[in-house]
Amino acid sequence: MRKILNTKLLAQHFELNPTPHLMLDNAKSIARMYSIMENCISVLSDLRTRKSYIYNGAVADLFGLSADETELTSIWEDELLNKVHPEDLEKKYKLEFDFFQILNTIEVTNRTDYQVITKLRIKKKDGKYAFVQHRLIYVASSEDGSIWLALCLYNLIFDHPEFEIPQGVILNNRTGKVIKDNENRFGTPLSLREKEVLQLIKHGRRSKEIADKLSLSINTVNRHRQNIFRKLNVTNAMEACKVAENTGL
Repeated sequence: MRKILNTKLLAQHFELNPTPHLMLDNAKSIARMYSIMENCISVLSDLRTRKSYIYNGAVADLFGLSADETELTSIWEDELLNKVHPEDLEKKYKLEFDFFQILNTIEVTNRTDYQVITKLRIKKKDGKYAFVQHRLIYVASSEDGSIWLALCLYNLIFDHPEFEIPQGVILNNRTGKVIKDNENRFGTPLSLREKEVLQLIKHGRRSKEIADKLSLSINTVNRHRQNIFRKLNVTNAMEACKVAENTGL
């Protein structure tokens, strides 16, 4: 799942405005301030240059991480991610892929209204797991609408019976509306007919063969193919099959 997400994020064009450094500097200041004010781990990822800027607040010591500011030549904070329970990590990647798909249907000016919240188990220095709230917010897009800067925040969950964090949810933080969660998956983006077509594509059938099998015209089959590619945000059949399989479609 991470491999597919990585491919989709980094394949964007990133046509930037004339002063990208100013936006990046502002985003760094925001990330640093979060780490100070919330004692959290704050990670700003620049998808264009494939770099991350990590600001470890006081909670980082709990997980054996230094309090230093770090710059990585990767969009993934692997020193921390390697401490996340494997089941939670896969859940995190799947939800972030869904988030990326959803954001591509939203006006650029409204994207910062949305975020992902995921409950993670992260291993502490003593080998035991602590519950952590992870938030993902895309904070800036490039001129062509590509998602450019992403902010991840890792906060320790308060040890109190009334403080609940969802296992994983995408929401609009302006309206409070839940867009997607683990229990209420809005339905799949593919129709039953599109799933039939994709299954046949997966088995190597060409459009003429699919048309004969389903008693459709070739034009209808080709229209289904294009709708599948558009809905899954892919450019070819092989990628469509991989995305559908890895997202449970």
